Amino acid sequence: MMGLRVKFVILGMLLVLLVGLFILKLVVISQEDWVMIEEKYFPANDRKGAEGIKSGEVIDENSSDPSCSMKFDNGHTYKLDCDQYLDFKIGEKVKIVSVENNYVKLRRK
Repeated sequence: MMGLRVKFVILGMLLVLLVGLFILKLVVISQEDWVMIEEKYFPANDRKGAEGIKSGEVIDENSSDPSCSMKFDNGHTYKLDCDQYLDFKIGEKVKIVSVENNYVKLRRK
């Protein structure tokens, strides 16, 4: 009888752990959004910050090293690696894979 209770307690803990992992996975998936690129910003030569390709808007980069940025239709603007994402076009749908230290990693379909 005691062995059966122990098995039920272990089974209950495993079920709680499984539900917790499932909820955690749902939260992580919700951060990976499909978004559209609205603007691309490249470092400006004559002034501090980055200048938009389409709008000409200048945004202030909060770091000493100039980098590229993209503005998405969800309202966020993130920095990214200029060389890796150079061929991404304005109006293209991409998926935000991760955001670390305000630097974003993207992927296409």
